[in-house]
Amino acid sequence: MGMVRKIDLGLLTLLAVSTGAVKIAQLPEEMALFRHLGWSDGLTVAFGVVQLGAGVLLVPPRTRRLGAGVLIPTFLIATYALFANAVYPFAPLSLLFVAMAGLQLWPDKAS
Repeated sequence: MGMVRKIDLGLLTLLAVSTGAVKIAQLPEEMALFRHLGWSDGLTVAFGVVQLGAGVLLVPPRTRRLGAGVLIPTFLIATYALFANAVYPFAPLSLLFVAMAGLQLWPDKAS
């Protein structure tokens, strides 16, 4: 695995775990983003559990692609929530998270 992929993996894992954790912890700002979409707090927490679980799946090489594949739709949903809440400065940047997960799906030349 090349250096870029290793850095991407480390950052992506931290990102997945932290974005899941803020939903599980029910941070008010995070809950408000998803309430605006009509989500219940329980659904937002469950969404956070999925994100956190996907972050854990990134760690073992055997489940890495599964974790990345699960993260892509969760990051797209979260990006939609940001746009729907008019968080315009950050919403376009959050699409980079999707690209980071996509990099882990890309075949590694060493494998």
